[in-house]
Amino acid sequence: MPTQTKGLAVVQWPVRDLERSLAWYQNMLGVSLTFPYTPGDDAAWLNLGNVGFGLVQTAAVPQLDYQDIHGAWRPLVQFQVDNIHDVHQSLRDQGIETSNMSYVRGGGHSFTIIDPDGNKVSLWGGWPSEEDENEEHR
Repeated sequence: MPTQTKGLAVVQWPVRDLERSLAWYQNMLGVSLTFPYTPGDDAAWLNLGNVGFGLVQTAAVPQLDYQDIHGAWRPLVQFQVDNIHDVHQSLRDQGIETSNMSYVRGGGHSFTIIDPDGNKVSLWGGWPSEEDENEEHR
């Protein structure tokens, strides 16, 4: 009998400088620790809703974004945020480089930022409302 998977439990994200990456994810994205972190630990575990996001220190970080069949670069992870337009503007106001906001009909708004190891991280505003769908396509 096949196993019934209940959901995604953990993502382990390689980083070169754990303390720098931890500060970035906490300050930039407001992600909280799942377990206490002590400087010198080899990993820091963050809580993203029901998914653990482990920042794991490594000697070398592989490229974690990729090109699709059309040549567009895609991030490996996408974090859901509230008030995506406000988040986008706030990051830009702080001088953080972001992509332009994009909208996919039926998929909602998103944009990307770059983490300390140079990987694209996408921020997504959640599934669009009917109002969003109508407003975006007048």
